[in-house]
Amino acid sequence: MRTAKRSFGLPLLVGLALAMGIGAFAQDDLGPMDAAAKERFDAKMLSAYEGTPLPVVEKMLELAQVRPGELVYDLGSGDGRIVVMAVQKFGARAVGIELDPRLARRSTETLQHAALIPQARIIEGDVLEQDLSPADVVTVYMTPYGMGKLRSRLEKQLRPGARVVICVDQIPGWAPATVIQVAGGSGRTYRLTLYVIPKARDWASYSKFGDAH
Repeated sequence: MRTAKRSFGLPLLVGLALAMGIGAFAQDDLGPMDAAAKERFDAKMLSAYEGTPLPVVEKMLELAQVRPGELVYDLGSGDGRIVVMAVQKFGARAVGIELDPRLARRSTETLQHAALIPQARIIEGDVLEQDLSPADVVTVYMTPYGMGKLRSRLEKQLRPGARVVICVDQIPGWAPATVIQVAGGSGRTYRLTLYVIPKARDWASYSKFGDAH
């Protein structure tokens, strides 16, 4: 079911933060992994976990022009904040992919508590082993190493017109449609980069948002 886009000012941002417990725990508070999970995590990890500030999350989804009913994939979804906001504010459906089993469990509990299932779900797994082809929008906050690993998968699987928003780093070899700077609090500024999958797969020269539709 499609829902209307709602106002999401500071009071709602604060409410979301409280509901999710954002800022109330560090990754160490999640407890230890069992030996097998830790071995897999260490072998597959593309980037360390760092929660994206909520105002930056909102701006990422705005930059992607997320529309009601669209499907958002967040790669490395952490505590699920992008998944939650995509559904609650933008009326989208959302899938988070998280390798850390502790964060996957925590974010699934958040979705259950907020009654966002089945509009949203969390997949515990490696982003390089998932089918991303259904996505209308993909959001990513990873290291340049992670971006390099993801590039070929995004090129092969995403449909023309799909949008990709990267926080801080960029995808090597892709020409951005838009790059903006966003204040994230504590004096830090975050670079957000929007890419749009082109009809002709000319990654080096494509740079216009409108031509993708």
